[in-house]
Amino acid sequence: MLAASWPGLGARPVKLGGALVPFAEAARTAAVLSASRTSAIAPVLRSQRSGLDGCDFFSAADPYLAAARALPLTGRSGAAGRHVTKIAFLAAIEAELDAAVREELGYALAALAGDERYATAIAREAVVLRERAHAAGIRSTVRAAVSRAVAACAARAAEFSCGLATACGTGACRFAQGPYRAITVPAGPGRIARPVNHVQPGQGFSEAAAAAQLAQARPWRAGVPVSDLSRGAA
Repeated sequence: MLAASWPGLGARPVKLGGALVPFAEAARTAAVLSASRTSAIAPVLRSQRSGLDGCDFFSAADPYLAAARALPLTGRSGAAGRHVTKIAFLAAIEAELDAAVREELGYALAALAGDERYATAIAREAVVLRERAHAAGIRSTVRAAVSRAVAACAARAAEFSCGLATACGTGACRFAQGPYRAITVPAGPGRIARPVNHVQPGQGFSEAAAAAQLAQARPWRAGVPVSDLSRGAA
């Protein structure tokens, strides 16, 4: 996940057992081995087409073997009781990944300290990304509320009649909940079909206007925690 959100880190070379692979591939390999229930390493890596399938994992694991042997047994018999080499190899991968994160972070901090314009640009982009994520989250929750209301209304077919112009699940809709009850904007045309209890059953409507009103009522605000250690306050 860290590699996906940090492209520079994800592409950073990591060396293990004579093999050089990107950070993201080393992290994927570690996840595959951790999920594997066998003590085998090479067959698992080959089956997953890992970039580390040709590395000397014994030499990579060697510095961590003593610690792996000291771990308690799992209670299973044979090699399955304690996958020593695999545990040591995973520790080697983790150590290399941690070192790569520290070094990449050091470069980033040096760049930020050396050019305040760079730091400002990064902060500005971060704010934009957070704002987009906030808006996307609101759209998703409104869409889910609308879907729940449409399903609940369809389950009570012919029990009542509804002529509301707002999106289902918002405003005065009997299935609206929480903050969606405060939405009053009429729904525009869209792909969601009005349920059978509506006076215009089957007519398409959209949740976009409802999401926009809720987003306006709950805007995202950038904030940075500040700590004043000299006064003991935060």
